[in-house]
Amino acid sequence: MAVMGLGIKQGETITVTVEGDDETARNDRRRSFRAVFLCYAIKMTATRPLTHLIQGIIIEVWQSLSKSRSEKSMDHSHHDRTYKKSRFQQELEQSVSRKLISSLLLGCLLFCIAIAAVNALNQNARREDHLESVASTFHEVYNNTSAFLLDAGHTELFLSELRNDQDNLRYLISHYNVSALVEIQLILTDSKGNVRFTTFSEGEMNLHRQEFNSIAVDNACHLMRTVYTTVYHFRANSSEYVMLHPLYRDGEYQGAAAVYLNENDWTKLFSQYQYDAILTKSNGDVITCSNSSFLSQKNANKYLPADAAQYVRVNGNRYLRSSRSLENGTVLAYSFIYSPTNYSYLFVGLLLIVLLGLSWAAMFARIMHAMTEQMVKSVDTLVREIRIIRKEDPDHIIEIDTGDEIDEIAHQVNKMVRSIQELSQRNIALAEVNNRMEMQNLQAQINPHFIYNTLDNIRYLIPTDPQRAQQLIGRFIGILRYSINNTKHNVPVKDDLKYLQDYLVIQSTRFGANFSYEIDIDDACMEFIIPKLLLQPLLENSIKYGFQKKPCIHIRVRGWLGEDALYFTVEDNGGGVDETMLEQLRDILRSDEVNIEHNGLQNINRRIWLGYGGDSGLTIDSTEGEGFTVKLKLRLGGM
Repeated sequence: MAVMGLGIKQGETITVTVEGDDETARNDRRRSFRAVFLCYAIKMTATRPLTHLIQGIIIEVWQSLSKSRSEKSMDHSHHDRTYKKSRFQQELEQSVSRKLISSLLLGCLLFCIAIAAVNALNQNARREDHLESVASTFHEVYNNTSAFLLDAGHTELFLSELRNDQDNLRYLISHYNVSALVEIQLILTDSKGNVRFTTFSEGEMNLHRQEFNSIAVDNACHLMRTVYTTVYHFRANSSEYVMLHPLYRDGEYQGAAAVYLNENDWTKLFSQYQYDAILTKSNGDVITCSNSSFLSQKNANKYLPADAAQYVRVNGNRYLRSSRSLENGTVLAYSFIYSPTNYSYLFVGLLLIVLLGLSWAAMFARIMHAMTEQMVKSVDTLVREIRIIRKEDPDHIIEIDTGDEIDEIAHQVNKMVRSIQELSQRNIALAEVNNRMEMQNLQAQINPHFIYNTLDNIRYLIPTDPQRAQQLIGRFIGILRYSINNTKHNVPVKDDLKYLQDYLVIQSTRFGANFSYEIDIDDACMEFIIPKLLLQPLLENSIKYGFQKKPCIHIRVRGWLGEDALYFTVEDNGGGVDETMLEQLRDILRSDEVNIEHNGLQNINRRIWLGYGGDSGLTIDSTEGEGFTVKLKLRLGGM
C-alpha cells in the first residue's frame, strides 16, 4: 500500500491511497505522485482560488482514470477471451487517434495564437489611444498658449507694458490662468534685454533664469521664429516648457514675451491617464515626465532611448514603449504601458488547456472505441459474406442490415454479383450464337451452289479475261480463308469491309448488269470492333429474296458514328414484304425462341444485344414493291 499526501493550506490535505504491489499498482502510484506534484506546482504559481479549481480538476480526472482502469482490469480477462481486435479496427483506431491528437494540438495552438493575437491587438489599441490622448493634450496646451502669445490685442498690451502699463497685463495673465490647462508665468524684456515685467517672484527670478531667458531671446531673434520653444532646467527633475514670441512695431524689434508653462500642472495633467508618458524636445530635453523613475539618475533632464526596442524594463518592471512625433518633429511623445510577463498565469493557462485537452481526448477515446467497434462488427460481417461468395457459393446474396454505409456496400456487392451472373449467362448465349452464325456463314459460303456459280464464272473468264479471272480467284480464296478462320470472333470494321467487298464483287460478276451495289462507311468507323461476318447475312438475304420479285437489284451499305452508338444500314430495292409479314418478322426479333425459317435476322439481333447490351440491336422496315431496310445499332462501350 502507498499513501501520499500534500498540504494545500492549513486544514487541507490531498491524500491518494493505492493498494497492491503488481505492475498496475506501481503505475497508479506513479500517476498519483504526478497528480500530487502537479497540485503543488500550481499552488506555487497560481492565485489561491484558481489553485483550488485546478486541483479539483486534477483530482477528478485522476479518480476517473483510476476508476476506468479498475473496470478495465476486472473485465480484461473475459474481454480477451470474447473479443480480439482486428487489424482493420487497430488501424482505424490509430488513424482516428492520430487525427484526434493532431486536431487537439492544432486547436490548442490556434487558441494560444488567438489569445496572443487578441492581446497584441488590445495592447496596440491601448498604445494608440494613450499616444493620441497625450498628443491631443499637448496640442491643446500648445495651441492655446500660441494663440495667447500671437493675439494682436495681447501683443499690443505687451508693447504698452514696455511703457510701464502693468495693471492690465497682470489682469490678463490672471484671467488666462483661470481656465488654462497649464498655468503660465510671463517674462517681458525690452529690445536691450532688460526685464520690464515678470510674474515670477523675486526668488524664482534668479540670475540663472535671467541668463537663460536672455539666451532664448537671442536664439528666437536669430532664427526668425514667430514662436520659439525651448526647455528650462534649473535643477534635477525640474523642467519648464518655454514659448517665446519676439515683439515688433513697424518692423523694428521692441522686445520679447516669454511664457513658462508650470511644471506641476503638466504633471497633474498627465497623471489622470492610466499609463505613464514623457514629453521631450527633439534633442531629448524633458518637458514633463509622469514618472521620474523612467529618467536616469545621472541626467534627469534628458531622455534619449538607447535603442528602438518596444519592450523596456524600468526598476524590474516591463513596459511597452511607443513614441510619436509632434509639432513637425520638434517634440516627441513617449507612451509607457505596464506589460508584465505573467509567466505564472501563462503557465496556468497552458496547464488548463492541456488538462482540458486530456479530458476531451479521454472522452473522445471512449466515443471512438464504441464507434469503431460497431463499424468493425459491420465490416467483419461483410467480409464473412464476401468470403462465402469467393470460396463457397459464387451466387450467394449478402443479407446484412446495418443502416450505414456498409449496408450500401453490401447492396453494391449484390448488384455486382447479379451483374456477373447476367454477364456470364450472356457470354454463354453469345458464344452459342457466334458458333451458330459461323456455321451458317460457313455453310453459306461453301454450299455447292455458291462454289459452282463462282467456279463457273472463273471458268468463263479464263479465256476471255484471264486477269479478271485471276483477281476473282484471289477474292474467292480470301472469302474462304476469312470464313473458315475461327481464331477471331470480333474484328475491326475495316477487316469485315474487305470481306464484304470481295463477296459483292463475286456476286456482281455472277449477275452482271442486273446487280449493283454501293458502300458508304465513314472513315471514323474503321477501327471499331464488331462481330465477325456481321453484315454478310444481310447482303445474302437482299440478294436471295430481292431477285425473287425483281430482275435488277441495287444494294446500299452505309455506316456512321453517332453520339452514343455505331450505326449500319443495308438497303435494297427488291420486292420487300407486306405489312403482315413485316410484323411477323418484328415479332420474331423480339422473341427469345429460335425461329427455324427466319433465324438469320434473329441470330444477328441477339448477337448484337448480347455483345453490346442496352438498346443495341436490329430494326427492320419495308414497303412492299419498293425494298427492304435493315438498321443495326451497336452501343459504344460494348464488346
